[in-house]
Amino acid sequence: MKGKIRVPFRNSRCPKCGQLFEDIGIKGYVCPDCLTVPDRYCLDIPYRGQRPRIFSDKQGRPLDTFNRAFDLLAHINYEINDRSFDPSKYVKSEQKEFYVCTQLDSYVDKKTNSLAPSYQTDFKRCARLAKEFFNTKDIREMRKIDILNYEDHLRVNFSFSNKTIKNIMDVFKAFLNYLKNDLEMITVVPKFPDIEINIKPIKWFSQEAQIGIFEIMPEWAKPIVSFMMLHGCRPSEARALKCKNVDLRSKSITISATFSGTVYREKRKGKKSRPVTIPIHPELYGYISSRVKNNLPESFLFVNPHTGRAFGKNGLGRMWARLRTKTGISEDVRLYDATRHSYGSILVNNGTSIYKVSKLMGHSSVKMTEKYAHVDMENLRYDIEKLSLNRQQTVIKEFSLAK
Repeated sequence: MKGKIRVPFRNSRCPKCGQLFEDIGIKGYVCPDCLTVPDRYCLDIPYRGQRPRIFSDKQGRPLDTFNRAFDLLAHINYEINDRSFDPSKYVKSEQKEFYVCTQLDSYVDKKTNSLAPSYQTDFKRCARLAKEFFNTKDIREMRKIDILNYEDHLRVNFSFSNKTIKNIMDVFKAFLNYLKNDLEMITVVPKFPDIEINIKPIKWFSQEAQIGIFEIMPEWAKPIVSFMMLHGCRPSEARALKCKNVDLRSKSITISATFSGTVYREKRKGKKSRPVTIPIHPELYGYISSRVKNNLPESFLFVNPHTGRAFGKNGLGRMWARLRTKTGISEDVRLYDATRHSYGSILVNNGTSIYKVSKLMGHSSVKMTEKYAHVDMENLRYDIEKLSLNRQQTVIKEFSLAK
């Protein structure tokens, strides 16, 4: 075989008597007096005019026995003959660059600042789970079986839902795509499993139910909540609206920013979201025009009268929780459901085209709007009442008599 098994210089002497270990051929190294053996070995491989010294296998495990060193030397000789030998996969100083943990740390540092603040914690958790599982795994050796083992690990060791597991796996897949497309450190991203998610029907209120809720809502919350109900705006985007976003001449408003947690961002929620301009509902025009005419452009359009500042997520959340308790609405129904989801659902069920609803809601594709095409039970009830077996029987009898 090409190459030789050696003892690193710092491990070359017996720890008991200080004598040099002797090379006894295929049996390894031993102290002639104490009969102790080294606890570290290395490989000296002549390869293409160089002599890389290898101290560990591809997984970073040290060569702590002669047998392990011998087995690795045999494997490397196989790779040399197969022309697949790459010294950088074994040389520790170069090997660390290709550890999953090394590249994940770099990826998190690069990516975090570009993410919405409200998502950063979840993103870091997903990266941490992958780092703990793969650790010193060589990214160039990533295979489909590794991905499947990771999914099994998440299912066995955590009580995650399918949706959570998919989110975690998606973060790792994005990481591998980054290594492939941006850094060109790998050439292929292994196939990821398809994880089925049971998409629950979205919750929404009819217009009559919305009116009932709105009537018992605190006066201080009505301006911003009515805007969300009549414009389908996300709560985080409604809170971020400023007077400068309003064009009184065209009676329109442009939604171009959002609050991510407590951070104001000049960007709508969603990776592909762009600013969207929508008409102002007549019922809100008076309030909005008054705010715009009497305030500076940078002033928030909706201000919490208790604080004098923009509405916070928690303030609206507490208001909605109290209202839910008062009306007996289920705890899993969000303010988002009572406003944005209801807005889209009511428009679609009242006959507004999916295309128009998509534009009004600022969706990047019509496909996103299709989830609002619910079957309105009241409309169905009205439609089926047009049918009558009694009427059919009468017609049949009349026809028989005439005959």
